[in-house]
Amino acid sequence: MFKALLRLIVLLIVVGVVVAAGAVWFVQRHGLSARDEPSRIETEVALRLRHLAIPADQRDRKNPLQATTANVQDGMEHFADHCAICHSNTGVGDTPLARGLYPHPPIMREPRTQSLTDGEMFAIIQNGIRFTGMPAFADEHGDEETWKLVLFIRHLPRQTPQEIKAMEKLNPKAPDDEPKTAEEPPAGEAGKVRKHTHGKG
Repeated sequence: MFKALLRLIVLLIVVGVVVAAGAVWFVQRHGLSARDEPSRIETEVALRLRHLAIPADQRDRKNPLQATTANVQDGMEHFADHCAICHSNTGVGDTPLARGLYPHPPIMREPRTQSLTDGEMFAIIQNGIRFTGMPAFADEHGDEETWKLVLFIRHLPRQTPQEIKAMEKLNPKAPDDEPKTAEEPPAGEAGKVRKHTHGKG
């Protein structure tokens, strides 16, 4: 019994050394650039770890909200304001910010995301995912807001062009994108300018 346990420990140590050596080799060969596409092995390992990181009782949770027009609309508006900067309005993640992330945000209308349980989506939004660009929103989103986001993510494969257009108006605008308005100088300043001008004439 002791010998079998010792052999198992030695085997685990050898496997650990081989894995560590492989990781060092990979980093030295490919670097840690966020510009590269994750390899298939990286992707599979990351997805497996993400699944294991969510406790079973959280994965099994069902969305308590119904997919009513109002709830999906609320989720859409929240998504446009908070999530589209990385995930884009269509959930494909093709934004300037997303293109610089490693790994890139998932295409949320495809099976990899749509096959997640309601509880998994909820947990990911609330708790984020370590070592990715996905932050935790538990301190910013209430449970109801997050469940509405889940409803909207479920709706993405059926999203209409009209909804995408409506979302564009809800996206946060950078200062340079805001429409410029002519600013009137204060009355006193305007008077000073006029006096100064007349003085010259």
